[in-house]
Amino acid sequence: MVVNVSSPNTPGLRDLQAEGVLRDLLTGVRAELDGVAPGKPLFVKIAPDLADAGIDAAVDAALESRCDGLICTNTTIQRSGLSYDAQWVAERGAGGLSGAPVRARSTAVLARVARRLRAGGHDAMPLIGVGGIDSAEAAWEKIGHGASLVQVYTGLIMRGPWLVRTIVEGLRERLDRCGLASIQAAVGREL
Repeated sequence: MVVNVSSPNTPGLRDLQAEGVLRDLLTGVRAELDGVAPGKPLFVKIAPDLADAGIDAAVDAALESRCDGLICTNTTIQRSGLSYDAQWVAERGAGGLSGAPVRARSTAVLARVARRLRAGGHDAMPLIGVGGIDSAEAAWEKIGHGASLVQVYTGLIMRGPWLVRTIVEGLRERLDRCGLASIQAAVGREL
């Protein structure tokens, strides 16, 4: 089960990422989930737009409420660095921006989460890396920064279903080049 408090498309939803609110929400969801589906994993999906203190607070809330993992990250509300005319972008409306424009920030958030978990002795907690994964290189980057799994969406829409095979083949090549036996051996190598 995923608690997604990071979608910019639902008014007020991101307010649930505030530390105390998030901790209470996750604790309640964990208790309910344990009551109806014991053993089911619980993940929380966080936004790339959180400040460092907010990221740390989200990690702490996830740990304290016994979440099983985190998804780093959802779409962004930021529009900086786009090559499109600002007016054209504004005319498209608010909402989450995904794909390549969020890649660097989502990787930075992922790395921060992974380092915080590692420092607290929780480095076995699964992290799902999301944001701008449109190639084996992008997937490898997320894995190197702590992702034990990756999620593809925009890249799949833009490049088609063969993208998955391309990523898998590229990851196999990178494992061979590095002399690694598994993806798990590559998780967090860049931290």
